[in-house]
Amino acid sequence: MLILQGCGGAGKNLELLWEKKAVWAAAERYLEAEVKRDFRGVYDSFAPSSVYRQKSSYEQYLAEAESTPYRIIQYRVVGISHLTDNHDKAAYPKIEKFVRVEVELVLLHTVRSERTEANYDFTFIKEEGRWFKG
Repeated sequence: MLILQGCGGAGKNLELLWEKKAVWAAAERYLEAEVKRDFRGVYDSFAPSSVYRQKSSYEQYLAEAESTPYRIIQYRVVGISHLTDNHDKAAYPKIEKFVRVEVELVLLHTVRSERTEANYDFTFIKEEGRWFKG
């Protein structure tokens, strides 16, 4: 441990390695819910302290989700990186950490039957020991 403390980024890299499995599982849970149109699962994947979740009930989210013509129909998690601590506990008291999850998506526009491939970075946050979509 003394060696890791002396190597600037080594500690963060090791911490990311420890967190990766839980982050990956949270990302998979969220994205699978999107693909399956499991709206309750998607909503429950949102961080409880997120601005969206604080301002939108499940019923409001459901109305939005059912009305959008865009759907995630396929995904592949590419990587997990940029693990950082919450350095603003005053503004975000429940958030412990942030991480970036890079995903390749296939989106379907249901009205036009158009598929679009996109590479997207999602922010996931850790609250009370659990990872959620930010």
